[in-house]
Amino acid sequence: MSITPRSPITPIAPPLSRNKQAGNKGLKVTFSTPAIKIIGVSLAVLITLIIFILWLSTLFEPQLEDAPNSTLATVEAISDQTDRTVNAPFTTLSLEQAKEAAQAELGRFVELQIKLEDEFNVQAWGQQDLQAAKDQALTGDNYFIQDEFEQAIGVYAKAANQLAELLKNAEEKFAQHIKASVELILALNAQEAEKELARARIIKPQDPWLTTLLKRAAQLPKIKALLLRARNLELKENYAQALTIYKKIEQLDSATLGLDARIAKAKIAEQNQTVKFLLGQGFKNLELGKFETARAAFNRTLTIESANEIALAGLEQVSQSHDIAIILSNESTAKAHLKAEQWSQALSAYETILALDDTIQLAKNGKSIALSHAQAEKVLTRISQQPSKLSSASLFSQAQKLLNDARKLTYKGPRLSKLINSVSTTLAAYRDPVSVTFLSDNATEIILSNTGKLGVFQSKVLSLRPGEYTIRGSASGCRDIFLTVSVFPGIDPIEVKCMEAIR
Repeated sequence: MSITPRSPITPIAPPLSRNKQAGNKGLKVTFSTPAIKIIGVSLAVLITLIIFILWLSTLFEPQLEDAPNSTLATVEAISDQTDRTVNAPFTTLSLEQAKEAAQAELGRFVELQIKLEDEFNVQAWGQQDLQAAKDQALTGDNYFIQDEFEQAIGVYAKAANQLAELLKNAEEKFAQHIKASVELILALNAQEAEKELARARIIKPQDPWLTTLLKRAAQLPKIKALLLRARNLELKENYAQALTIYKKIEQLDSATLGLDARIAKAKIAEQNQTVKFLLGQGFKNLELGKFETARAAFNRTLTIESANEIALAGLEQVSQSHDIAIILSNESTAKAHLKAEQWSQALSAYETILALDDTIQLAKNGKSIALSHAQAEKVLTRISQQPSKLSSASLFSQAQKLLNDARKLTYKGPRLSKLINSVSTTLAAYRDPVSVTFLSDNATEIILSNTGKLGVFQSKVLSLRPGEYTIRGSASGCRDIFLTVSVFPGIDPIEVKCMEAIR
C-alpha cells in the first residue's frame, strides 16, 4: 500500500493585537452546516452497519463456531475497521483544536516581535535574546508541519514568553531613564538630562514623550539665563519687565519647575508697587487741592485691592476736604453776592452747600439772610410803587414793620438803602390823617372803603389817612356810581351824587 506524501501545512494568520480582533481571546471550532450533515449521515450509516453485522452473527452463530479461522479473522478485521471509522471525527476535532491553539501562541509571538521591532531599537540591546526566541519559534514550526500540534503549542508559548520578558525589561529601563531625565530637567541640569535621554533613545527612539523631553532639555541653557535675568529685574523692583521675561520662559517650556509661583509672586509685587504709587499720587493731589485727580487715584487703587483701607481713608479725606473746599468757596461767593445785592445768586451758593449736607448751619443761616434781603427788597419796591395801598391801617402797619426790619438787615447796598429811604419818606407822608369834605344830595347812600357806610348827607367832613379809597353811591331809582379817589393833604371836596336814572 503506497503512502501519499503530506503536503506542507500553511498556518492560518494569527490574530495580532494591532488589528484589534477578538480571535486571540480563546479557541473556537466552527463547522459549516454541510459538514455537520455529512458527519451525521456517516455516523448513521456506521451504526446501521454495526447493527446489521450483529444481526448476522446471531443468525449464523453455530456456523461461525465451526467456521475456519480465516472467516473469523475476516469478521474481526471488519469490526476493527468499523471502530476506527466511528472514532475518526473525534480525532479530527481534537487535532483542529490543537492546531488553532498552536496558531494562537504563534500569533502572540508575532505580535510581540512586531512591537519590539517597530517601536524599539531591539537590535541595539536585545538582538541575542530576540534571535533565541526566533529560533525557538522555528522549532515550533517544525512540530506544526508534522501535525505535532501539542508540542508546537509549548514551543511557541516559550518563544512568546521570551519576547514578553524582553519587552517588559525594555519598558522598565526606558521608564527609569525617562523619569530620571524629567527630574534632571526640572532641576535645570541640561547635561545630565541629555545623558539619560540618550540612554532612553537607544531603547525606544521613536517614543513621542522622548521627543518632547529632548526639546525641553535643549531649551534649558536659554531658560536658565532668562531666569537669572528675571531675578535681577525683580531685585531692581522692575516687575513689569520680569514678567515679560517669565512670559518668554513660559513659551519655551511652560512646565519649568516653579515658573507659576515665580509669575504669581512677581504679579503680586507689581500690584503692590502700583498700589503704592497710586496712593502716593492720591495724597499728593489731595494736598494740592486737586480733589478729582486724587479721587481717581484712590478709586484706581480700589480696582486692584477692593478692601485697601488706606485708599478708603483717602477717599474719605477727599470727600471731607472737597466738601470743605466747596463750602468755603460757596460761602465766600454767597457773601460777595450779598454785598452786591445779588440775592438769588447768594441763595444759589448757599443751596449748593446744603446739597452736600443740609445740616450745615452757616449755609442755613446764609440762605435765611439771602431770602430776607430778597423779600425786603420785593416788598419795599411794591410799597414804593403803590403807596396808595397805605390808606389801609393794617397795610400801613405791616409796611411800617417791614421798613423797621429792612433797616436791621446786614447787607444794605445802594439799591436797598435807597428803597428804605423812599419807603420811609412815603410812610411819613401817609402817617398823618387828612381832613376830607364829602358833598352829596342828601338822597344818595354812600359807602367808603376802609371806613364803611357814611349814610346820606348834604355835607360831611372825615379825617382820613392818605391813600387811595373807593366810594360807592346808591340812590332809589338811580344807577349806582363808583369813584376812586386819592387822599392827600390839601385835597378838594369830593361830590358824590347818583345822577343817572334807571330806565
